[in-house]
Amino acid sequence: MCVDDQMPQIEVVTRRSTKRFKLAGKPITIGRSDDNTLVLKDDRASRHHCVIEPQGDEWALRDLDSRNGTKLNDEPVSSARMLDNGDEIRIGRVRITFIDPQQMIPLEEAPPTAPSVDDLFPTDLDSLDLDLNTEVQETAQTDWEKRLDDIAAAGADRGFQEEDISLVDNRGVTVHQARSSGLNRGKEDEGAEGTRAFRKILFAAFRTRATDLHIEPRIDGCAVRLRVDGTMISAVEFSTQIFRRLLGIVKILCQIETSQKNQVQDGHFSVSVVGRRVDYRVSLTPSVHGQKLVIRVLDSSNSPSRLHELGLKPWMYEKLRTIATRDAGLLLACGPTGSGKTTSLYSCLREINVEQRNAITIEDPVEYYLEGCTQIPVDHDQGTTFHSVLRSVLRQDPDVIFVGEIRDIETATVAMQASMTGHLVYTTVHAKDTIGSVFRLLDLGIDAPLVANALNLVVAQRLVRLLCSSCRKAVAPTPSQTLRMGRSVGGIDQIHVPQGCARCLKTGYHGRRALFELLEVTDSIRDLIMKGPSIKGIRDLARQGLFTSLEEFGFELVAEGSTSYSEIERVAGSE
Repeated sequence: MCVDDQMPQIEVVTRRSTKRFKLAGKPITIGRSDDNTLVLKDDRASRHHCVIEPQGDEWALRDLDSRNGTKLNDEPVSSARMLDNGDEIRIGRVRITFIDPQQMIPLEEAPPTAPSVDDLFPTDLDSLDLDLNTEVQETAQTDWEKRLDDIAAAGADRGFQEEDISLVDNRGVTVHQARSSGLNRGKEDEGAEGTRAFRKILFAAFRTRATDLHIEPRIDGCAVRLRVDGTMISAVEFSTQIFRRLLGIVKILCQIETSQKNQVQDGHFSVSVVGRRVDYRVSLTPSVHGQKLVIRVLDSSNSPSRLHELGLKPWMYEKLRTIATRDAGLLLACGPTGSGKTTSLYSCLREINVEQRNAITIEDPVEYYLEGCTQIPVDHDQGTTFHSVLRSVLRQDPDVIFVGEIRDIETATVAMQASMTGHLVYTTVHAKDTIGSVFRLLDLGIDAPLVANALNLVVAQRLVRLLCSSCRKAVAPTPSQTLRMGRSVGGIDQIHVPQGCARCLKTGYHGRRALFELLEVTDSIRDLIMKGPSIKGIRDLARQGLFTSLEEFGFELVAEGSTSYSEIERVAGSE
């Protein structure tokens, strides 16, 4: 018999193929990363999931602290386990069988009914795939339920359970009532299975404070990912049947045409839970394998609601509150999409007595509902824009106007003129920092005298992830880190870095907070803007008073152990 025939092998079975690999005395690393010996295209596998390595004349399986764990004969592997012929390793939906010909029963000693190697490990791929698909369908329910339950269990208690969630369509009609008595598993029809899956996804999003849900079509189903603290987290996979049911449920809730699959569709729905309502914004976009569904979670309980909750420095809080409660002026917030500008400006709005002052917001779309405030959504289908709505609002006797975003010269000009004629205007612009926002307005074509005289205070902000208090690790800063942070916080002996645990979903971070930079437009800065501003010139004038850059604000958080140096570098590092 050939020596190669006696060499141990592994047989890798996926939903679409079966392959065998010979073990030539070297460790076999397995995972999603391209530097593994065996690369798996499975979202449930970690980048470096496990290793099969020689132990003398035998072989052992060892898990590499993978996210979803490794199973040997359906039992989780917590330490190195020796492998025997026929042992089955499970990684996500991939099954790996260890084959050692030397451990097989010799043919002459085998009983007459003993199966051959070909019987134990069939090479008929069609029949094998059929059997595997059937088994996956039978166990998929347990797999996705357990995965979503694990994610929810790692999150914070929100005071309610999955069965307390009622699904409400965009007309305010409850389509699926909460079933607080518990879910009836095992005897549900197909529609109920889809509803149960959808409720579990929403519940996992509640517990993990997710801001977005991504349901992405694949060749053989779909993958669900959650955006938690600004980072995408792989949650679970569903079969094609459940994916179709999820799309159907969302379209019914949003009153979207279910037969249309090749066009962009938008909508909204809400859920009722524990006496309060949470709104969701829906976007459906065609992709190669079907419609991708993205759901934006508008849960105000995850965001600060008052100005003192934003985490501002005392002097920043006083300046911002003074400007935010004036009778007239312009408060400008800047930063990229998703940096919390709207949340901060709504916190300013809540400082105003809306019973005594007429407050109006113009947004695209309205994200938060504020009682006592007139909120107007921009509707491009109806031909309304920020500019046109703002002009009409000025005839509504407003005291306070919140313009969702300055996108063009017309909107900017009207907003600035309004701030100079007795109105308090809040608005936002996309710019890198406070000084950059001044040049952004000038680039739009606005006259320099108008910019100089209209601006009162510019606020720049970013959101940074906070280190998980359960697993962060203290380390000594490098010389370059000490040198760079020394300008802001002086010499420090240690900083903290992320590790990863169940509480933080293996990310090393749990929660977010904002970095702030405030630029008060003084008379000297106004003079410079009208004469011909420069970045250095404005910064030098700003530093004559109280001024802290985004990066300096962040390094103070690093010094106190709230976040990591790499996180500040990623979010607010100077270019």
